[in-house]
Amino acid sequence: MQPGKRKTPSWASTSPQPNGRASSVPGVKQEAGTDGESKRLKPNVPMGADGRPIYSASHGMYKDVRTAAIDLFHQLKRASTMSYHDAYFRVQETSPGLDATAALEQLKAMDKVEFREVNNVFMYIPDLTLNSIAEIRSHIRIHSTPISGIPVKNLREAMPNGINPLGELEQKGDILIMRGLTGPFKDIPLPRLGRKNLNGFGVTEGGNSRWKTVFWDHEREKGLAGKKVDEEFIFSWADVPMTETDDVTKLLAEQELTSSAAIPATTKAVPVGPVKKKKKTTRALKITNTHMKEQGIDFSKDYEKPT
Repeated sequence: MQPGKRKTPSWASTSPQPNGRASSVPGVKQEAGTDGESKRLKPNVPMGADGRPIYSASHGMYKDVRTAAIDLFHQLKRASTMSYHDAYFRVQETSPGLDATAALEQLKAMDKVEFREVNNVFMYIPDLTLNSIAEIRSHIRIHSTPISGIPVKNLREAMPNGINPLGELEQKGDILIMRGLTGPFKDIPLPRLGRKNLNGFGVTEGGNSRWKTVFWDHEREKGLAGKKVDEEFIFSWADVPMTETDDVTKLLAEQELTSSAAIPATTKAVPVGPVKKKKKTTRALKITNTHMKEQGIDFSKDYEKPT
């Protein structure tokens, strides 16, 4: 049995096209004056107002009105407010083939979105809104514990005027801010105590982009935190040269000092009272069948009653 002849695929066929011309490559437009040279058609990528192409997850445009509405929702969440005009033209730029009005109507129906017809502005309404520094302070004090703080990203959403008041509360000593090793602190050694790193930034510097979590200073509220250490003492302590091979006891002896560990602890005298004599008591040995059975004697069997 001879194997069947493989058919030529349709895309490699040299048969005439519907327009009467032959082409061996699909999707190629033959242009006059190019002597058969072809150019690949470029995709229809929407251009922004600045003249640059707009790329999205769908390679240039959204294909569903719901996807365009979700994109507007995320933009509104970041900006807090967005005008109807800007939202309309954003849909036109990212998705030229979609109905922009339908996408905006879906945006109006979403949760946490409010549309004010007076000035045609969309507004994002978060679950929590903290406007004054007193509200921010009270919220952190109530909702943070010594082992569980409040993420800054949650406070950023709840503070429409920015998170700069957190820095003021930290300066007052009411809160503690945990920072991440990002920005000018990424991939470089940490600075020495009270010093700056290789980029010239201190431990608490670098902007609020490093802020990760906020804690209420419960120890300070209890009066257990003490006062802030003076920077002059911090610098003096950091400049003391000391290596792991230094003999601390010898260094103290040179200064006529002694470490507390070398001083023997004084022993306290324990009062000794009169010794009480124990009374010696003797009692008759109680013999039972149970004890004698251990010796192999059973009185119930071995005992003979006298006649």
